[in-house]
Amino acid sequence: MVNTLKSYRFFLKYITILLILFDIARVALIVKYNINIDIWFWIYSLRMDIIAIFVFLLIPIILFSLNLILLTRVILTIQIVVFTYLEIANYLFFEEFHNRLNYLFVSYLKYPQEIFDMLWESYKLQIIVVVPLLIFIAIKFFKYSAQLSKSSILHKILLFPFVFVILFLGIRSSVSDSTPNQSFYSYSNSAMTNEIVNNTVFSLLYSVYLKSKETMPNYGKLQNKNYKLNLLHHQSTTFKKKKNIVLVLMESFGSSYVGSLGGTPTTPHFDTMSKDGLFLSNMYSSSNRSNRGFEAVTSSLFPTYADSYLKLPKSINNFYTIAKTMQKNGYKTIFLYGGDSKFDNMKGFALNNGFDKVIDKFDFDKSIKRYTWGVCDEELYKKANQILNHTKQPLFLMMFTLSSHKPFDYPDGKIKYYTKAPVKSFANSIKYADFALNQFYNSLKNKHFFKDGVLAMVADHNAHMFGDQKIPVKEFKIPALIIAKDLKPQNIKGVTHQIDIAPTLLDIAGIDATIPTMGIDLTKNKHSRALIIHRNNFAYLENNKFVLYQINKPPIVYNFDYKQLPKDNKLIQKGLMYIYQSYDIYQHQTHKDTDEKH
Repeated sequence: MVNTLKSYRFFLKYITILLILFDIARVALIVKYNINIDIWFWIYSLRMDIIAIFVFLLIPIILFSLNLILLTRVILTIQIVVFTYLEIANYLFFEEFHNRLNYLFVSYLKYPQEIFDMLWESYKLQIIVVVPLLIFIAIKFFKYSAQLSKSSILHKILLFPFVFVILFLGIRSSVSDSTPNQSFYSYSNSAMTNEIVNNTVFSLLYSVYLKSKETMPNYGKLQNKNYKLNLLHHQSTTFKKKKNIVLVLMESFGSSYVGSLGGTPTTPHFDTMSKDGLFLSNMYSSSNRSNRGFEAVTSSLFPTYADSYLKLPKSINNFYTIAKTMQKNGYKTIFLYGGDSKFDNMKGFALNNGFDKVIDKFDFDKSIKRYTWGVCDEELYKKANQILNHTKQPLFLMMFTLSSHKPFDYPDGKIKYYTKAPVKSFANSIKYADFALNQFYNSLKNKHFFKDGVLAMVADHNAHMFGDQKIPVKEFKIPALIIAKDLKPQNIKGVTHQIDIAPTLLDIAGIDATIPTMGIDLTKNKHSRALIIHRNNFAYLENNKFVLYQINKPPIVYNFDYKQLPKDNKLIQKGLMYIYQSYDIYQHQTHKDTDEKH
């Protein structure tokens, strides 16, 4: 029995190796983001690491107890290589999202070619270094694991209940009814600190678990559940003649790099253009993901907790979009994208929800240069001009730019670079996007498009998510601009949201229709409201306040400087209504084309 006990010493060494690995990765994040830590930081970190390690020790110890030594060694080697890889990937992921790996990391594995191309262009050196490193670790650790040896199966089986109890207590990490969740590592008011306390493996698996449940968490008690979706009837009183519509969804074109919104001076052309139309200078995006921006602009619906409507099974078919309304009013509806439109199911969602045609990188001439994600913005706008020239019936053309997406491989020599940032950066890629947009705008003016046309531009989200708050609301600020003949130029400074684009466009385009929407017509209103989802939290914005909603925690009211304000139950209830309503709309499929019902 003593020898059998000694045989378990290798697992103690294995646990120590993983604890060191996790803490090295943690220290790298602490140093990079200059996080203030205390003794509780390390206590909670140890708790999360033990949970993750003990979960993955269960199967190897069962195999070891059955004297399946070779298989045990192989599994332990695979685990340590995978854990090392995940910590490296987490460092890069954290740089982009200020979150540990989550379901987003898994969801994009279905697009291996696009992801590999982006990673190779952005992290070529890192990949060249990391792959041999992982191979080296695998070889070294497998040799090291030769310390494991066979011993009495009977003694191992007798010891297993005691070992299992230790594993169970480590995994459970609590004597309460709660199983491990976000609260197990959330000890600080700093969202970033809590993320670093967390364990990468736990973060990834827990997010997948939440996704699989797709049930609505508790964000607060809704007093009146008798809510109904707005059925907004648009009778265009200002603009009677139907107009062609070009809607540009601009990649990462947010406040951080838009000069007129207080960002870097990298959008001189857009800043000038903003004086020519209806400039929505206080608009907010649904999230920091492109698919959320796509759904908000097209479906005029606040985000749901579960996932983007582009990916959810009940909304990928027969769901309302502005394209459906355009179709019913005799418009040709086209979605134009310079990349692979299968990404994020954009193509499937578009074709099944009102778009007649989808044009993507496979429809461009083969002689046109392809960058990591597809053709550059200039080529996208050239294709748009070709479509405009060859389409006689009223046209609704929605396009989505991509040159300002990481890894920022846009054409050289087109712009005067912003010298305070690298050439391959958000700042300079946005400057190129601004240059290409201005070229397109001038081409529309030259062909007298605005005689009977509308140009609308809106960002999908901001480029970065700076800030340590649960939801750094200012980082979700984006611009939107609508230009049309006889549309009085003005700057709407009240809070607005991407869902307001569709109802506003219908009025400007001279279209009478009844649509289901959470948005409002901004030709008749100077302000709206916004709902943001981030890190499983919601923020409801209205006027100069917002409410933060967290799972199983009381809602808190703040001003935009994140100073807590007295409880505002009316505001809290309004936000809860939209949070629960968007989920209810999806579950019961009530957000459909109301022209079929009315």
